[in-house]
Amino acid sequence: MRLSKRAWNNVLIFACLGMIIIFNLMSGKLIDNAEGSVATILPEQSMILTLEYPNVSIERLGTSWRVNPSEIIQPADVERIMNTWLTISGEISLATSDEEGYRVTLWLAGQEHPMKLWIQPESQLITDILNQKTWIISPSQLNQLTVKTSK
Repeated sequence: MRLSKRAWNNVLIFACLGMIIIFNLMSGKLIDNAEGSVATILPEQSMILTLEYPNVSIERLGTSWRVNPSEIIQPADVERIMNTWLTISGEISLATSDEEGYRVTLWLAGQEHPMKLWIQPESQLITDILNQKTWIISPSQLNQLTVKTSK
């Protein structure tokens, strides 16, 4: 197939436009997942409806919280945990660890499926199981997320 000079110019122009469109569409994804950048773990303006740790569940009841089993956490600790989850951010990382951990499930308002996170306390890693995104968080933030039993 033989193309004229003008036809080749058109092919090059459309190829360049296609590349520009592809890079513009991907730029947000590349920046959001860039290792070393700091990002919040939960989407902005999130409202937690239910938070499930391995040994306790916290559910929203209007403006308050119901803890099941109720004797596990003190009411002041519930507010601390929920506020920390809403504001926690960490450095995006490609690190992995074989360390044992535990799963936390978050049901957020407006989302059909829960957010499932794997927390590895020694490595200070939180991994979104479904999206395969990992954050490194500070020990103080990790301590704020920990459920301290009152027994």
